[in-house]
Amino acid sequence: MIILNNKKLSINFILICFFVHFPLIAFSDEGINPSWNISGWINESISYYDDGEGSDAVQISDNGTTLGSRITFSGSATLPGELNAGFDVTIEPFSGNPNFLDGIESGQITPLVFSNQDNLDSFNGGDIGLLGSSIFIGGSWGKVTIGLQSMPTDNIGVLGDPSMTIWSGVGALFRGSGFFIRGAEGAGLLEGGATWGSFAQCMTLNGLGIGIDCNGVYRNGVRYDLPAFGPVSIAVGYANDDIYDIAAKYSDKVGDMELRFHVGYAYNADGGANVAERTVTTVAGVDTGMTAGGDPVLVDVTSVSLGDTETEMLTMQMGLMDTATGLFGSFTWQHEEASGDVSEFAEDENNAYYTKLGIRKRWNKLGDTAFYAEYGQYDDQYSALLGEQGVTGSKLTRTGMALEQYFGSKMIVYMKYEQLDVDVEGTDAVEEIYDDVDELNLFSMGVTYFF
Repeated sequence: MIILNNKKLSINFILICFFVHFPLIAFSDEGINPSWNISGWINESISYYDDGEGSDAVQISDNGTTLGSRITFSGSATLPGELNAGFDVTIEPFSGNPNFLDGIESGQITPLVFSNQDNLDSFNGGDIGLLGSSIFIGGSWGKVTIGLQSMPTDNIGVLGDPSMTIWSGVGALFRGSGFFIRGAEGAGLLEGGATWGSFAQCMTLNGLGIGIDCNGVYRNGVRYDLPAFGPVSIAVGYANDDIYDIAAKYSDKVGDMELRFHVGYAYNADGGANVAERTVTTVAGVDTGMTAGGDPVLVDVTSVSLGDTETEMLTMQMGLMDTATGLFGSFTWQHEEASGDVSEFAEDENNAYYTKLGIRKRWNKLGDTAFYAEYGQYDDQYSALLGEQGVTGSKLTRTGMALEQYFGSKMIVYMKYEQLDVDVEGTDAVEEIYDDVDELNLFSMGVTYFF
């Protein structure tokens, strides 16, 4: 049996080799030089939290989607007519059980963003999800990409940081977003039920609690990258369903100073569901089709319908780095607006800010060492549901610092501390609940390996 299996394996191996090499043979006459590559990084951490009432430490994949662990299979070839084409397939392997929601299959998620004090003990095992799958064709006129991909304003408020200290911290609120706010006192639905991400909700991403980089997901769509104009690159995109965006990026070096400036605009025809008008309808006495004691079982069915809303997002990021001294800084600003059937209990616009100051320099033979401090502020990013409970304004603040050690270009080991706090305005009942909430303190020891 073992011999038979080995023969089958040998035959299969020969067939695989043939079909892999056959296209190369077929295309050789046309002068096409295909190439392929496997690249990416693995990002894992040990994360500790103290929410004022309890604390714990767990091992979990670090960072949010697109910056978390990823493996990319890519390839390209030169085509006749001075064209080139290629493909990109990216998967995300996450450690931590993504199907923790009451044992119900919830699909691929980002463990760090959706973890909280109650479900962390269920984070065992892991999963692999598809992040992107796309094909491009390009030439002197630019490049067109079609498929599930990074759109122009994805990471528009992230990659303008010339220090590239992004695996330990960016403007998006990844760590602690799903954690419950502790120390709330009073009565009402807000007590014990709101998360930190409840006050950092994106409109363009319909309530995702990351605060900044609010079009920072892969989408099914078409993207066109114009030819570069010196240090300036411009891209436009359309994604399902009726999401348009455009981004311009400037990157240059003047003397020892590395400069970056990114700006992006996105429009989502179906954005703002989290701030839309909510109509709650209850139908009494709906027959379930079941009986009890010969009588039909009737229940009241409640449904919620949302008004039609659309959103716009403007994001800018500026970054500077003196390559001689290693000093660097970056600043990010994001503004979102919603229009249409916006709830009277929600804000129709919000602002978010994030800044980072630090130094990255080679002080030892291992590689660069980086240290930075950060501050983030997320204003009025609460939902209509919270507004209905009496919230009229909010300010979530985030302070932190990080120490990174680089080992050449292959690996980073980092330590990161963050503290989240929130100031909520509203009715007397709301202010009683949030008068003196506990800060959330987070500490992560992480490692990122590149290949």
